Amino acid sequence: MNFKCILGGIVALGVLSSAALADAEAEDAALAERLAPVGKLCLQGQTCQRAVAQPEPDASLPEEPESEDIAAQYDGEALYARAGCGACHAAGIAGAPATGDNAAWTARLAQGTDTLYANAIKGIGAMPPKGGRFNFSDDEIRAAVDYMIEEVE
Repeated sequence: MNFKCILGGIVALGVLSSAALADAEAEDAALAERLAPVGKLCLQGQTCQRAVAQPEPDASLPEEPESEDIAAQYDGEALYARAGCGACHAAGIAGAPATGDNAAWTARLAQGTDTLYANAIKGIGAMPPKGGRFNFSDDEIRAAVDYMIEEVE
C-alpha cells in the first residue's frame, strides 16, 4: 500500500511540475518579448530591414489656431472665478489692481496688453506666476487678464 502511495505521489509531482514548467516557459517567452529591442541601428552601407512606414498626417484635422483665436475660445470670466483671481483682485490686496477700478488699471493699461500678459504669466510683486494656478495654460491666463481689462474699458 505504501508503495502505491509513493508511486502516486511521484506521478502527481511529475504532472504538476511539468505544468509549472510549461507556465514558466510561457512566462519566460512573454518576458523576452517585452524586453526585446524596439529598433535596430542600421549604418549606411549595411543591409537593413525595411523601415516601418510613418502614417501620413491627417489632412482633415484643422490647423492650429492663431493665439488670438485660442484666447477667444476661453471664457475669461469663468477662468477668473475658477482661478480665484478675485481673492486679491476683487479688493486690491497686496498691490493687485482691483477688478473694475479704472484708476488702478490706467497705468497698467498704458504699458500694453503684452506686458500685462507677461506679468500675469511670470508673476509680479506679490503675485506668483499665473497667480499660483500652474495648471492653467498661458492662453487661459491671457483670457482671465482680458476679462479684467474688459471690466475697466
